[in-house]
Amino acid sequence: MYPLKKIIPLLLIIVATVSHAQDVTYSAPDFDEIEKSVRDFDSQYYYPRLMNRYLQGDTAFTDKELTYLYYGYTYQEDYDPYRDIKYHTVDIDDLYNKESHTAAECDTIIKYAQLVLDDFPFEFRQMNMLAYAYAQKGDTQTSAFWNNRMRRLLNVILHTGDGIKPETAWYVISSVHEYDIIYCLGLLPTGYTFVEPMYDFIDIKPVAGKKEEGYYFNVSRMLSEYYRKQ
Repeated sequence: MYPLKKIIPLLLIIVATVSHAQDVTYSAPDFDEIEKSVRDFDSQYYYPRLMNRYLQGDTAFTDKELTYLYYGYTYQEDYDPYRDIKYHTVDIDDLYNKESHTAAECDTIIKYAQLVLDDFPFEFRQMNMLAYAYAQKGDTQTSAFWNNRMRRLLNVILHTGDGIKPETAWYVISSVHEYDIIYCLGLLPTGYTFVEPMYDFIDIKPVAGKKEEGYYFNVSRMLSEYYRKQ
């Protein structure tokens, strides 16, 4: 489990810029179309090309391209919906939990975060730490790059529903992303329940004036790949 002392405050920075308004048009991902397109060499959404652009730091992705990039990842053979993070250590926990960091410590954070992202390129919490570490080092341009990348990918998820009921659940490709979404909305998760046949329900700490007790996440692609690879 990641330490949250730095993660929560930093994710909250993007609350104001992540779209979650009543007038947003929601659209569930068309997985049949996504699978067809990311496997088609002649498609503009052919996955190896999308991922190469992503890894090269391309900032010109359209919203649709990012949608195909995020959900298309589940059709790659190295996708593991319940993967463990290879480089997670107690020392890293201790480093992340410090109140402040030296430039050298920020370099260590950057090195570790990049290793994790090499293993799983959609690890929002490591993007978050990169934004933090680069900002601490005075590199505001690189910090903004990671903050913007994280914000846009979170928006991909938020535009798939409103999370209020199973039929309008948010679609995720990692269970960690469920908690990232909750945090970025300025809420605190307090519990978890699996709801048949393909939903995770995350309970939230009560908020004055807010009637929702929690939010639903659609994990159909995660379950499909998990059972396929057993």
